[in-house]
Amino acid sequence: MRPFLVAGLASILLSTGVFAEDDPDFALLPDGAAKEDVFYMCSACHSVKLVAQQRLSRKRWDETLDWMVEEGGMAELDPEERDPILDYLETHFGEEAPR
Repeated sequence: MRPFLVAGLASILLSTGVFAEDDPDFALLPDGAAKEDVFYMCSACHSVKLVAQQRLSRKRWDETLDWMVEEGGMAELDPEERDPILDYLETHFGEEAPR
């Protein structure tokens, strides 16, 4: 996510006392460098359960992000934001990821 967007979300969550770690869906995501970014980006529109049940190739995850920008109104990600998210999704929810 854009650093200012992440900072803004964090500020709101801090002021309300709600943290990703308090959300049961957060536990569905394996630990990894982009775990929080994936959580906040995905859970803004749908349950993380939808992400956790997928087994997509990196190419399909990339196409899915494009679709969410074009059809779902998600903010477009810069490559420095997008690549770590794709790395995380491919590693934990890719075709070859352990179940």
